[in-house]
Formats: sequence, C-alpha cells, structure tokens
Amino acid sequence: MDMILQASASIAIEPKPNEGHPAMLLPTVASAIVFWKKVEQEFGIDLMNKGVNKEFGHSEMIGLDHVYDTVEEIDNKMLVHMHINSQGYNDGLILGGPGKYDIDHGARINGMNIAIAGLIKQAGYNGWKGHDMQVRAHDTEEQGIDRIIRSILSWDACEFAAETIDYNFLANCLKKRETAKAEDVMRHAVLKAHECFDEQYRKTN
Repeated sequence: MDMILQASASIAIEPKPNEGHPAMLLPTVASAIVFWKKVEQEFGIDLMNKGVNKEFGHSEMIGLDHVYDTVEEIDNKMLVHMHINSQGYNDGLILGGPGKYDIDHGARINGMNIAIAGLIKQAGYNGWKGHDMQVRAHDTEEQGIDRIIRSILSWDACEFAAETIDYNFLANCLKKRETAKAEDVMRHAVLKAHECFDEQYRKTN
C-alpha cells in the first residue's frame, strides 16, 4: 500500500494486490474503500478529497478486472488520483520471451483502457493523471523519454477513441445479446486509437 499526498491536499491509498506479502492490509480497491468508510464512521473524518489512487498495473498483473475497479472507485466517489501504466501477466511475451516480470510499461492501447477512459470521462473525473512507469536499464536518455511520450500519446488515443463510441448503440447491442456487434464497436474503437497514436507520434519526430 502506498499513500499519496497531492498538492491539493487529497490523500489517496494505492492498493497493491500483486506485492506478494501474506499480510497486506489493503490489497484491493474494495479493501481500501472499506478502510475509508470505517475511518469516516469510527472517527468522523470527512472523506472529501480522500480515496484511491488508481494503479492500472497492480490490478492487471494479478489478473483483476481494472474496469470493475474503476466502477467501484467512481460509485463510491473514491477516485482521486491515477497511475496510468500497464503491467500485465504476459509481460514476458511483450519483452520477447516467456515469464512474468514486475516491470511497469507505458499505457497500452486496448479495449479495457478505452473503456476506463470512457468511464472516467462520463463520471466527470478531472483529477491528476500520472504516467507511472520505468525506463529500462539499457535505455539511453532519448529512449527513456520516448517511452514516456509513447505512454502519454497512447492514453490520449484511448481517450479520443472513447469519445467516438456510440454508447447507446453499444448498450442496445449488449441488451439484445448481439455480442458480435458489440465486439465490432470496441474493435473499431481500438483501431481508431491506434490511428490517432500514429498520427500524433509522427508529429513528435
């Protein structure tokens, strides 16, 4: 668990379900929310500007659904800070070989991240978004900066794609169990995000 104190005096708990400690007190988003609720009930502490730091990588690495995490955070008015990165359980494949590595990557363009971008937009989230990632030991300064640029542009592309989705049509497809059509909506959104990334990244070179 990390606690982050923002300049605006917001306090956020960052759950760490993947750390491997057997006695982790607040390993999940749900446990962090329950903690804050108990603080409010038992000590009368106002929960304004207190909540959860959304850490994409921790949820991804342990195989949790970080879209559902987002819903919990929004429903409980606990989303006060974000660490945007990707740290999936298939990191070894991304790095060119088998295995699972605790390595922060930049944000990835995928359907889940587009869904999260749409959720926080509709919820009116306007808090801080940080790209919490690490460069590689072999990176030059230029390569390290490039990783950060790619992460920022990837997330911007996810936000752009989320705004192009017809959510009424998508909800209607799901209501009718027309899942192939729903998949098409998200597939097209992912494609638009990649196109957006390519266009913006070209401008940085």
